[in-house]
Amino acid sequence: MKLTRDLKKRIEEALDMRKKNGEEIWEDGDEISVNIAGTFVADKFITLTNKTKNPVRGSIARINNEKNSSSK
Repeated sequence: MKLTRDLKKRIEEALDMRKKNGEEIWEDGDEISVNIAGTFVADKFITLTNKTKNPVRGSIARINNEKNSSSK
């Protein structure tokens, strides 16, 4: 599949997501991971992960950290 100018433009418009206050969610220069997923050959989808803002250390790590700090 070729990424034509029109398709690139439409993808760029779709990724122009903003918070309620108008602030951009995905900023130019963010490190993005692009992957293809799906079980069937003709039924695939693209996943985009913003590595710059990826919450790898999620709420569980934060809660455990808070428990350890408060128990001292």
